[in-house]
Amino acid sequence: MSHYHFQPIQGQGRRILDTVLDSPEIANCTLKERLTFRLACEEIIMNVIFYAYPKDVDGFLDVDIQKIPEVAADNAAAPRTRIIIRFTDGGIPFNPLEHKKPDTLLAWQLRDIGGLGIFLVIKKMDDVRYDFVDGKNILTIEKAVQ
Repeated sequence: MSHYHFQPIQGQGRRILDTVLDSPEIANCTLKERLTFRLACEEIIMNVIFYAYPKDVDGFLDVDIQKIPEVAADNAAAPRTRIIIRFTDGGIPFNPLEHKKPDTLLAWQLRDIGGLGIFLVIKKMDDVRYDFVDGKNILTIEKAVQ
């Protein structure tokens, strides 16, 4: 398990994203899996940096990454692994899973701003969960990898 604490976070999006993607849990994934994690993590990290804290507060972001082997019930299936990434911040309480889903049938020029990023995260991950515990936002994403 890898644990990363970032503070300050303003202006640190690239460094935070690179650190997460270079973690031992994600670094050995396939290119396709790494690109999927890149899309999801970049969306979450940038949302925390830009929206979680009031303009004059430079808060923190903790990222915990676990790689958990799954055991196939019949032992015939190829072994798989789950990667779980938990993002924790002390910002304004906000559950992105309650955000209005974008109308993807509309032309992009006609769509309301916001919501497409978390929509993509939900579509690309196997599981996305939100909790607010002890004054902290906790967004957890999971994906099975080879």
